[in-house]
Amino acid sequence: MNLLAIFPEEYSERRRGKRASSTTGGTEYKKLPPPPPIRPPAPLGARDFCGDVIALSQTATVIHSLSDESTAFLASLLEPHASFKTLLDSPENLKEAIKQMLARPEKLWEDPIRGVVLKCNDNLAVKVVRGYNDPTEYTSMQYLAEHAPDIPAPKPHGFIKLDTIHVIFMAFIPSVTLEKVWADLTDRNKASIQHELNEIFLKLRKLKKSSNQRLGGLNGEGVKNDFMFGHRSSEVMTTASEFEDFQFSACPRASKAWVAYLRSFLPTPSENCVFTHGDVWMANIMVKLDENSNCYTVSGLIDWENSGFYPESQESIRLLSGLTRYTETDWHAYAPPCISPKRYPVHWLVHRLWRHTVDNT
Repeated sequence: MNLLAIFPEEYSERRRGKRASSTTGGTEYKKLPPPPPIRPPAPLGARDFCGDVIALSQTATVIHSLSDESTAFLASLLEPHASFKTLLDSPENLKEAIKQMLARPEKLWEDPIRGVVLKCNDNLAVKVVRGYNDPTEYTSMQYLAEHAPDIPAPKPHGFIKLDTIHVIFMAFIPSVTLEKVWADLTDRNKASIQHELNEIFLKLRKLKKSSNQRLGGLNGEGVKNDFMFGHRSSEVMTTASEFEDFQFSACPRASKAWVAYLRSFLPTPSENCVFTHGDVWMANIMVKLDENSNCYTVSGLIDWENSGFYPESQESIRLLSGLTRYTETDWHAYAPPCISPKRYPVHWLVHRLWRHTVDNT
């Protein structure tokens, strides 16, 4: 069949952006140039988080007061050395001091997209991350410093917003992550660390939510669901039942029948809600070598951005989220008993299956 025979005679002209007119000789349609980019595209190659922040930041605002240590450190970066008052009274000086800080070479951790952790001096570190308007990590460290100072969380030393970037000053913990040394530990040392962690989390779980207190972040930041990145809610939730409803809303494409069947395995939610770290993994546990025993001991717990008050099963559900069929580690065998998945086996298995649903639907 000759398709061109059934199309209008001017079809070819129209396809080229032109259309003949029966009255005026025709009108030519010109293709408009693309609009200029809002921001020049990033060059190909490795991303530099600190470089991006230095180049693009416009404003610096103190959200939570800087400690004397943080203020003295930032003031020392200005030329000539500025006084505390000069630093705090001038947003421009504050922004310049932070940019000078970001140019320092000693990085403890870095992700080209998420952020960086820098060592300021022997007593102070700073975490610079994309904030998503969520100060949970800082408010949790404040809460622990006041209500449970023996929990080895970093002590807060001030919080600044650099546009959408969070600059969180905290005490420096001079040690290494458990992840880096785990493979070299003896079974005895692994067991001793397990015991230490169990004692720490028993104390942490004594911090309980009052009946009218909100779930999630301590300053009203809302709740988070680790089964889907960015799945969070600022709605007021005060009960474990409300939180479970929220968790199972992470995948609206899943059939109601499937969701209902999965949830039917779970017991009635316990309304015992406790303070939860939310991301207990070897990379977030700091350890140091005891020279007398030649064994490692727990020196700190870091990365509290997923913390807050949650149902008592949540720490166990999230504990081994990094464990997959490809993971070669015996970390799961040394999970602290009070937060082990074995303490809430049905919750753990149902939520693993639900996570598989979320990831594959």
